[in-house]
Amino acid sequence: MKRLTLLTNPDRCNLRCPLCFLNQRGRTLGMGEMPIEVARAAIERFAGAEIPAQKKLREVIPSTMGEPLLYTYFDELLDFCCSRRLPLNLTTNGTFPGKWGTEPGMERLLDACSDIKVSCMAFDDATFDEMMPGFSFERWRDNVCRLAGFGRGSVTLQVTVHKKLVAKVPEILAWADSIGIARIKWNLPVFISGGQTLRARYDVDAATVRELREFLSPRGQCKGSLFFDGDFGSSCVKAGHACEFFKDEIWILPDGTEEFCPNPERRFGDRNAAGATCGSCVLLKPIA
Repeated sequence: MKRLTLLTNPDRCNLRCPLCFLNQRGRTLGMGEMPIEVARAAIERFAGAEIPAQKKLREVIPSTMGEPLLYTYFDELLDFCCSRRLPLNLTTNGTFPGKWGTEPGMERLLDACSDIKVSCMAFDDATFDEMMPGFSFERWRDNVCRLAGFGRGSVTLQVTVHKKLVAKVPEILAWADSIGIARIKWNLPVFISGGQTLRARYDVDAATVRELREFLSPRGQCKGSLFFDGDFGSSCVKAGHACEFFKDEIWILPDGTEEFCPNPERRFGDRNAAGATCGSCVLLKPIA
């Protein structure tokens, strides 16, 4: 057990990104925020003194949906993890709301996190207004520059490589290098049931994926699902059995329910759809 993902506040966000799974499904998850008691109990369960060292929790990931820095109890979660010397692995949309956009707030995050991944779905004003509506490209870029400018901690740019962003890849690379970001995750967009219109608008064809891989592969700082190419099974994950690909991770829903399958179709879309099975998992299926 290396990582615990807590869906702390999946329905609470300050942006309205079209590729968000909740936007694709057309409704909220409907489970509200995770009570801090649920978060603490989940962490204690996997980080207790009786857990063997090789299975002990290494880091905690706050919400992978919504904006985790808007979680009502984020301060308490941060303090709780710090008291147990457990780093957070944070993915944020880059708005850094409230005190988290201040110098002390950013420094606190850098000190407490094993990595801060900042989502990037656009790299010009017009596309930013479309892909991350509710904020501005200028303010987002300034936030990332300030965060990286502290020169400490780990900051990663997490890029969703959709059709309208492909042409900006070299520019993003050069900018990240200029501000001192050492790692970039290049992830392909993921579509669940009901996202056919979005797929037509934003999906990247296989030929372009191959070209991007060829261009980015020599650069050691480039990681992400763009480079995944595998087949990890043909049957649904059974309750209580972790996905082979994500065997060192577990997800906790806001009500405390444990989720072993990372497939977004199964979690946010249609559990009866073909894409909800391992063999057709939208995260793991190979590129043609």
